[in-house]
Amino acid sequence: MARPATSSLLRPLASAIRAPAAPGGPLQTRSLLNAASRSGVNTASIDNRVLEGVNGFLPKGNFDRLQEWQLGLWERLQGEVQNNPALVETKQKWDRYGLDMTDLISTTARDKNLTLAYNYAALLLNNSFFLEGLSAETPRDVPSEFKVLQEKVEAYAEGLVGGGWLWIVRTGQSKYDLDVIPTFASGTLLVTLRSQRGRESTLPLFAEPPTSGTTEAPTTDSSSSSDAAVSSETSAGSPLAERPSNRRASSTFSKDAIKYPTPLAVLNLFEHAYIGEKYGVWGKREYARDWWKNLDWNKVAKRNSTSS
Repeated sequence: MARPATSSLLRPLASAIRAPAAPGGPLQTRSLLNAASRSGVNTASIDNRVLEGVNGFLPKGNFDRLQEWQLGLWERLQGEVQNNPALVETKQKWDRYGLDMTDLISTTARDKNLTLAYNYAALLLNNSFFLEGLSAETPRDVPSEFKVLQEKVEAYAEGLVGGGWLWIVRTGQSKYDLDVIPTFASGTLLVTLRSQRGRESTLPLFAEPPTSGTTEAPTTDSSSSSDAAVSSETSAGSPLAERPSNRRASSTFSKDAIKYPTPLAVLNLFEHAYIGEKYGVWGKREYARDWWKNLDWNKVAKRNSTSS
């Protein structure tokens, strides 16, 4: 049976961002988000006000590009999940229960033939975490335990070559056990040993579509091959037996997972994130400094307090 074509669910949204401004004014992000929400795409994981631009940080044009990138990654991940036979179980579960990103990254990271799916998934997870960490409110004072890291953040950002991510992490039992760690390309610190760290795994990612984009409606027949595939995964001896049958794991950490380093916030250092009308080619240090000022420090401090 021929596999269904890639979903058209996300294409109108990505095209809308790429479209030139209408005669009456620029593209309104709120209209895009409303259209996405009506299509079942998640828009609730971030403060949508940041997409209109953050004073003292990125202007709206940069956030438009970040949205275009996120939606393009989702479209490409959907295509890979639909058309790669090795991901048929992922496709079935996504369509029936919603996407388990932790499981997808854990599975694809172990198989070089699934590198493309891993790259798309990890970039989506990282970029969503970046957007989730921003505040549209007036910048607040940085908590004392984090202040020592600011110069290190700026220096790392300026020195890192190529696209990547700069993480603020918890490294030990004390709330003062903090550090800065870079990863490159699609490297992520958010998933280790089939467990998501630093981010609540039940929270959908930004712009997450409800299904893999299949044009076939999922069957509810308990004797269907889809149900059989899902059932076989949880049979005794299966490496997937520990995975829950519901949509996502209900907790951020598995009981025996390695907790550290635990990500508390991340900075996107890909050029399309910062190059524009405010930051030039050599503006990464200023970009990192302004990101530091405009982090949602209430959220970061809460993550730190729950990481022990």
